[in-house]
Amino acid sequence: MNNTIEQLKVLLDKEELLPDEKAWFLNYIENTGQQELKDILKMEFDNNINNPKPINSFLSRKILDQVHQKIGVPGQEKPTVTRLWLKRMAAAAAVIGILSYGAWFFMGKNKAVIIAKNHKAHTFKNDVGPGAERAVLALADGSKLMLDKVKNGTIIKQGNAKVVKTNGKVAYNTTDNIQAVSFNTLSTPRAGHYQVELPDGTEVWLNAASSIRYPTSFSGNKRVVEITGEAYFEVAKNKKMPFIVKVNNSEVQVYGTHFNVMAYNDESAVKTTLLEGSVKCINGKSSCMLKPGEQSELEKDGGYKVSTAVDVNDAVAWKNGLFHFENDDIETVMRQISRAYNVDVVYNKKSNDHFFAEIPLNSQLSDVLTILDKTGKVHFDIKGRQVIVNP
Repeated sequence: MNNTIEQLKVLLDKEELLPDEKAWFLNYIENTGQQELKDILKMEFDNNINNPKPINSFLSRKILDQVHQKIGVPGQEKPTVTRLWLKRMAAAAAVIGILSYGAWFFMGKNKAVIIAKNHKAHTFKNDVGPGAERAVLALADGSKLMLDKVKNGTIIKQGNAKVVKTNGKVAYNTTDNIQAVSFNTLSTPRAGHYQVELPDGTEVWLNAASSIRYPTSFSGNKRVVEITGEAYFEVAKNKKMPFIVKVNNSEVQVYGTHFNVMAYNDESAVKTTLLEGSVKCINGKSSCMLKPGEQSELEKDGGYKVSTAVDVNDAVAWKNGLFHFENDDIETVMRQISRAYNVDVVYNKKSNDHFFAEIPLNSQLSDVLTILDKTGKVHFDIKGRQVIVNP
């Protein structure tokens, strides 16, 4: 083993670097191809992907928590214990991919930081900005309001409901004077997201290319809404009026809980992920009950598959402002990117590889593609509103 590898191992395993050690490390990062460091990381990554057990090597203990400190990058919040080994290996894979152009990508709980230095990656002739708070509110009379064009404040009154807009959110303030119920639909385009507070106080976050249809006031013995796409709910408790989310021909029944429903037509299954409380998922004669930390998948045959002890933060990463890719194939990754940036994807050749990353949703499209590009598995070009995927 050469002296550089030995010295790197020593430095990575130290709690603190002396000034001359830090200078050596910085010089190594900035003035070499970092091949020895990439070899070390790749060895650890390969070993632990093939043997998915908690690891105690210098890499797992130090690489995310100390290397960035050693080169002057502010420390990040540590990841949760859940899937710790996987998240650390994911970060190691990202480092392997992007060390060569002087950037570091660190994953922490609900956050990621991209710090670029001496950028030498592929330069895109075109770029696309991140999504924004965009939505259309369709009223009962058929009229539509472009919410990103409307000023904050009361925007309309419907029966006993007053609709108030604040930044990125509409809320329904109702009186006890029950009048005829009308229905509204809030829709987000691709590259859009929005929030709505329903008349009962339930909070709903809509992901890109999604919609929710709901009454301007709830009456009777149940609260019913319909969604397409993806939505995260924090349901106001009311034991006398169960809350029901209709999704295609299925529904989710709740009383008061936090959960996420992902029901895009181009995805393989409708997924419901429970964070708090309990829900019952029903599709014809098939049904299942979920406990916190569980996820159901309504598959094409109409049956439910339930996964236990899932990392619920993964399912709601979008709501927290993140792309989260965990062992996802290129088509899954690009579907999310397509919706988030309103771009179409063209494949010159599809990759069989899988990807691990957390990237802020407010990143430029070129930054996201650069991170994926630097894995060496795929390469990209941006042409107008198209992303070209190359081998």
